[in-house]
Amino acid sequence: MLSLLAGGWILVSVAGSGPVLAMHRVALSPVSENETTEFLSQVLSSGTIDAQWLSSMGFNPVGAYRVDQMPGVAGLVAWKKESERTYLCAYLLASGQVLVDIVTLFQTGMLTTGKSKDSQLLPYSPGNYMQSFTATTAVLYRRHQEGLQTLTRSKKLAALAIDGSFEADFAAVMSEQLEYIRSLALWPLRIPWWYFVRRSQRHDKTLAQLETGKRY
Repeated sequence: MLSLLAGGWILVSVAGSGPVLAMHRVALSPVSENETTEFLSQVLSSGTIDAQWLSSMGFNPVGAYRVDQMPGVAGLVAWKKESERTYLCAYLLASGQVLVDIVTLFQTGMLTTGKSKDSQLLPYSPGNYMQSFTATTAVLYRRHQEGLQTLTRSKKLAALAIDGSFEADFAAVMSEQLEYIRSLALWPLRIPWWYFVRRSQRHDKTLAQLETGKRY
């Protein structure tokens, strides 16, 4: 029994290591105007995001992309909030599902609020914060604003006001995440714990709860 458990642990560790090691190859490829229209139509028709709501919240289109070397992701549509480095990213999955991440960059670090429990799989480096909820995009955005308020009070962090390149910011985040994971001792052997325990422990909890350890 113990040998079966150990074998299963190693199997999950090996299977989970591949996508992590492939993170350095993940890249965005801008798509044509016709494909942009197609991607946008898929996102809006899914009901995940409402165009009128985006406009009312001050989000403007950034672009549509294919995401190379990210398994299960067929495309990405991104918007940026006026006057700050906050992005709303809609991921088109191969299954047809649409997942949303809202990301705000600080001078150092960032806050991400996501829809998928899988976003809690890997730990983030110090100064980077992650929260996730099974919720509508409007609720995710409200939770994101609450998270920003928490970080403003506790860490004196504020969203960057200067413009940046979404492609460059995306690449920098992926690179930093990979570097941090690989710096952790025996990180492949931690993957089963992260997958079976960490994801569920951290999902549907506010940043304030995660920071104080409530219901952790």
